[in-house]
Amino acid sequence: MDGTAEGVSENSTSGLLLAGPSGSLIRAEDYVVGGGVPVVMPKDLTSSGFSVANIRYITQQQAEGLERFRLNSGDIVLARRGELGRCAVVREEQQGWVCGTGCFVLRPPAEFNTDYFAAYLRSPEARKWLEAHSTGSMTMKTISLNVLGELPVVLPDFGTQQAIAGAMTRLDEHERLLREQLALTQRIRRDALNGILSG
Repeated sequence: MDGTAEGVSENSTSGLLLAGPSGSLIRAEDYVVGGGVPVVMPKDLTSSGFSVANIRYITQQQAEGLERFRLNSGDIVLARRGELGRCAVVREEQQGWVCGTGCFVLRPPAEFNTDYFAAYLRSPEARKWLEAHSTGSMTMKTISLNVLGELPVVLPDFGTQQAIAGAMTRLDEHERLLREQLALTQRIRRDALNGILSG
């Protein structure tokens, strides 16, 4: 999956590799409050999907002008800076969202299971390779489109990919439930402590 100077590479055998829009295409004043089309930034990516807690929005009209950056089900959104290897798979509910600055869109070729590929990108081996080929400071590492296109990928047969993807998906869901339980426990403890102190 080779990148190009234009920030996009696409063909039937290598899939799609696209850098998110530049800051000039989505400016700070373009974001709106109260809904619209979500714009995915690195902070919105989690191991179990997308977080909408602090996601930002643009108008439908603005999004229509960014059609090439709209997400399709089965795409992978990957952070291009910060925590390398952070990514999430686009599901039906994210269809039509916009890839923001600071992310890549990957549309794997047919021989890839998308969930397997996402799990591979999150693996210690892939993260180590990306960090070794990154630029920037220790606190803000960055990878280029061309570097990402050179990432060596371990590609077992499709059945093995599906098995690995299934196991990783179950573990991701278990982790998500544990995080929710932890957040609930922390909230109960905080409320209980507040009740004791105010009483």
